[in-house]
Amino acid sequence: MAKPPKKGRATRAEILADIERQRLEKAAARREANRLAVTGAEVRVVEEREEQEVGPAKKAYVVRARRVDVFQHLLERQALAQDSFDAVRAYEHDVSVALGHTTPERRPDHIRGSETGAPGQNISQAQVEASRRMQWVRDRLPPRDFRLLEHLLVNGSAHKGQWRKTVEVITGERRDEAQAAAVRLMADNVRDVRQAMPRREVKKAA
Repeated sequence: MAKPPKKGRATRAEILADIERQRLEKAAARREANRLAVTGAEVRVVEEREEQEVGPAKKAYVVRARRVDVFQHLLERQALAQDSFDAVRAYEHDVSVALGHTTPERRPDHIRGSETGAPGQNISQAQVEASRRMQWVRDRLPPRDFRLLEHLLVNGSAHKGQWRKTVEVITGERRDEAQAAAVRLMADNVRDVRQAMPRREVKKAA
């Protein structure tokens, strides 16, 4: 079996150029990580190595980010029940469907003519049903919980680093424990309201 060719040795100029490249890439990765961290994402800069034909392995710096909102944050710390978390995510999905963000086609012929306001409108049957589920939750949540749910999900302030200010403005709570408790209570109420939804609506949401 033929032996693989030996790697050539990098010149001094190539080594210096690679060092400078690594410095610039690492600095750029850190800037990007800082930018994402401000938005509430969990970020880390990972060093990866790639073997080269000539010289030492090439280093590259990759930014890996994971956006965590308050509901995921509390769930991972066992401060929020799984079924309450699922209920909030189900409501969030209904919002997306109702707004047409997840609907592949929105032609009028996708609507049942019996639906109020449906004929001639460019909305799908899925949007009609999602809107009905949203309204069920909205009509039955306590006013404060509804405001909190809307501001955290619809207005996009649920992300880590932003949610506490929203909770304080709506509830007046300033202590960390009380703010987390307010979100947990709201999520539990969303769960209870959705569990009381007529079975035919739940089946459509599945």
